[in-house]
Amino acid sequence: MPRFRNLPRPHATHPAGCHSATLLAALCLLAGCATRPAGEDAPLHHWTQLGPGGSSSLRSIVADGSDCPSAIVDGVRVPLQPRASATTASETRRPTPDNPAFRPDFAVTACEATLPARAREVRIGNEAMPIPVSDPRRIVVVGDTGCRVKVPASGPADPIQDCASASDWPWPRIAAAAAATQPDLVIHVGDYHYREYCDDPAKCQPLRERGVVIGYGWPGWRTDFFAPATPLLAAAPWIFVRGNHENCDRGGEGWMRFLSPLPYQQCGNQAYRTAGQSTLGNNLTADAYRVDLGELLTLVVADNAAFADYLPLSQTADDLAIFRRSLRTLATLPADRPLWLLIHKPLWYGLLPADAQPNALQTFVRDGLPANLQFVFAGHEHAFATINFTAAAGATWRPAQVIVGGSGTQLEAFDPQSPLYEAGVPGSRERSEPDARLYDGVAASSGIVLNRYSFLLLEREDQAWRGTLLDADGRTVSRCRLDGAERRIDCGFPARR
Repeated sequence: MPRFRNLPRPHATHPAGCHSATLLAALCLLAGCATRPAGEDAPLHHWTQLGPGGSSSLRSIVADGSDCPSAIVDGVRVPLQPRASATTASETRRPTPDNPAFRPDFAVTACEATLPARAREVRIGNEAMPIPVSDPRRIVVVGDTGCRVKVPASGPADPIQDCASASDWPWPRIAAAAAATQPDLVIHVGDYHYREYCDDPAKCQPLRERGVVIGYGWPGWRTDFFAPATPLLAAAPWIFVRGNHENCDRGGEGWMRFLSPLPYQQCGNQAYRTAGQSTLGNNLTADAYRVDLGELLTLVVADNAAFADYLPLSQTADDLAIFRRSLRTLATLPADRPLWLLIHKPLWYGLLPADAQPNALQTFVRDGLPANLQFVFAGHEHAFATINFTAAAGATWRPAQVIVGGSGTQLEAFDPQSPLYEAGVPGSRERSEPDARLYDGVAASSGIVLNRYSFLLLEREDQAWRGTLLDADGRTVSRCRLDGAERRIDCGFPARR
């Protein structure tokens, strides 16, 4: 494990020993193996997450037939209540066999309880739970972590990621390395579940022979996210951003059961890439909410997962009205506090054609963003990328944007359909400076693109933040300086591989 010599001592809210027992276990969870709970009613997984209105939630997952656990909060017993019950074998789960994402099997119960704001010590069973700190100084950002398996019965398919390989799917390594940085907060910018389906016998038989877990139900969610994330879930409270892989026509049922800030609602029967697919209007889209980090920073967490960003406004006119409603909290926040926006699909990025007409979200942005919005953190593009703008005379200024989308799922470098495809030449599509293209009519002034598996560590020094991009084993890839006043992030370009 790498050494982090410059990191300050951990806060007292991270009890000694809460990481070490799970680090090694996470690394063996590549193909679906998982440890069993200590007792019949022991939670399979538990974590702390931040939500709307300054709330914090204790979440837990227990096996079907087990009771939700109780937390001991400052010596007082607080029972977790069922959030979403397990499905049963007698249920008729799918009205059509053509939509495996609708009502998949979940032989587990999701549980939750509200964490009192001033809680100082929380335990579930023998394990200490992470507690929100009032002044976080170290934040881990990850995104796009699942293992890509999406193979139709015939025709073209996405490249199949090797879920049993620690190098080809490094999310378990990244989760362990990120936990070792002892963060105060973890932000996941979306796309947790990628093990969707495999229907071509010739391509899928080798996966089955190796025991690779695939599917929208609990086994897929456990193997793709929860099991490898175990050490990082124990390290700090989380903020979860919804990605398009958590749309109701894909892994949305797992999102609603386990991670959504909203009370559980069952996803409707929406079929991917059909006329009935998920849209902003039918996807149980949550309104954006604020999370205050002490007196110096406010985060706004937004849900644009089902937004068809590749379509112009003229084809998604209803989405503009939805964004004006769901993002209205941006206009209500204090003007003297720095703001960061957390959202899955970027406002501007290189996967959209340079000559594309503005989409609904870009049109919303054109109407003006708060002057104190400094940075946008996003995922979706499977790489690490930064982009800065310098406002021309008479033009609307833009915040800097940071894409953290290379934390496990197959990189753009390996996708022949991506403009960042490297065709076996590592680093050939990386950039130390922006290209000449326009992003919704405006050229970038600076920024980098890196096709590398990585996560971002943000550390606050006084009132300024610096960033370190780390690889799957915690080694430094790049160091970044964040200048909130100038709405700018500058990251060093690493040596060519």
